Amino acid sequence: MATTNLSEYVVKLRLHLGDGDSGNYRYTEAWLIAALQSGMEALLPRWNYKYLLNTQDFVYRNPHHTFMFPQPPVIQYGDIRPMILMAAIVIKGGSLENSSWNFASWRDAEIAFSNLEASRSKDKSLDRDIDELNSILPERVKRLAQPTKGHLPGYKDNPYEHD
Repeated sequence: MATTNLSEYVVKLRLHLGDGDSGNYRYTEAWLIAALQSGMEALLPRWNYKYLLNTQDFVYRNPHHTFMFPQPPVIQYGDIRPMILMAAIVIKGGSLENSSWNFASWRDAEIAFSNLEASRSKDKSLDRDIDELNSILPERVKRLAQPTKGHLPGYKDNPYEHD
């Protein structure tokens, strides 16, 4: 059974977050890998558990699920973007919570200061990621079971029953 390490997707996550200055990264690689793992765990129900995580947090395909494309890669190309978006949502949601006390506005007789626009910008960035994720991969909702056709033997003039 083939597995993949989530560290392969750190570069794509950095690109999405705008964390491209290799001399001065905002996020450590360990934090990004943890965000990718949390994102995968959050997406498992949406994907109907087609990917699974083992004890070392390697991702592998669920053997009881049907995939459109054979391996490699373990994670299908169409599923990489939702995974990156969910990891970015985890990071942005956490950093927004951490920095919530830093947003302020004050004014005195001569000087005015406000960084509330930075707060709004972070909110909008997080909302854009959530909207894009929901457009690619709709949220899982509770639905009734899919109907299946049952045979009705003995039902008069049933066109679907044959002798």
